[in-house]
Amino acid sequence: MAGLVHRNAEMARRMYETQVHAHRTHSLVQPGILSYDDNFSEPWDLVLFSPKRGDWTVHITGPDSFDGEPEFRMYWTGMPDFAITSYEVFPHEDGWVCRMVYTGHTHDGEEIVAHQVDFATIDDKGRLVRMEWYTDPNQWLRVWSAATGKTVAEVDTYFATTDGFARMIQETMASREAGQGAQ
Repeated sequence: MAGLVHRNAEMARRMYETQVHAHRTHSLVQPGILSYDDNFSEPWDLVLFSPKRGDWTVHITGPDSFDGEPEFRMYWTGMPDFAITSYEVFPHEDGWVCRMVYTGHTHDGEEIVAHQVDFATIDDKGRLVRMEWYTDPNQWLRVWSAATGKTVAEVDTYFATTDGFARMIQETMASREAGQGAQ
């Protein structure tokens, strides 16, 4: 049992510690977060859950199957220093719970803070098979507003559809590439 707790603590450390430092290079490479040993020879399903969207499934076939970098690039558009500023992991034999605080500063210096709690489930092969996250929705609407340059009301409309969050990321990145991103 102690071995499983240690393994899960290490996977959690890999996941969150990279989010602490990624803003320095604006690159989010997270090896060993989907599978402890990065073994993708046997694909599996990762079930994701958020109260806003419910359950959905991502089929994992390699390290790029679940890539958080596009989301963080969106954040860095409006808050170049957006990162986890503190976190605490509570590992157990089936996964972990992590409580974290994200902080970023807009281009005009406003500090934006958001809290989140993750619940991760790891299977007997050391693979992440379920990830749930719980947030303060109003805090995260402010994060997304600061990242995209849209009003909170505009951001909220993206979540009325299943693909809204992905669309918001794509539109923000397209605007950034066109030189019109949130400045």
